[in-house]
Amino acid sequence: MRTTQQTTQTGFTLIELMIAVAIVALLAAIAVPNYNRYVEKTRRTDATTALTRIAGQLERCYTQFSAYNDPGCTFGFVSDGVPGNVTYVKLVAGIDSEEGDYRLTIAAGAGKAAQTYQLTATAKAGGSQAKDEDCKTFTLTHVGLKGSTSDPPRAAGADDPCW
Repeated sequence: MRTTQQTTQTGFTLIELMIAVAIVALLAAIAVPNYNRYVEKTRRTDATTALTRIAGQLERCYTQFSAYNDPGCTFGFVSDGVPGNVTYVKLVAGIDSEEGDYRLTIAAGAGKAAQTYQLTATAKAGGSQAKDEDCKTFTLTHVGLKGSTSDPPRAAGADDPCW
């Protein structure tokens, strides 16, 4: 009598391995873009925080000097990770936000509107926020009016997701 011995297979077949790779690729294709959008949203706080901080300092200057652009108005600010002093003139020229993702500028009113300003934070070209199409720029005025622009522009009356 002859007995046959049965062998058992161990390991994975190529088909099983390819199915596992396809599942991982599918999950990565969904997770990575969602993660990138989440990171873009969290980096927006760099712009909003910087604008509100500068606006507060400008209001302090207005209280002390009765002008937003008084030469004596200087305040501390961290620009691109480096602490330093900021003046109105430096804001006109533009400074970087704390994390360096945005360029911060100020536009002053002229004539009767000389005691007004509009702060703007613009995503730096080639920076980490350059691909954020929902919130390209942030604005904040002397009366606290907040705004933003997107690319392509949002429809009139659409909600502003940036602030």
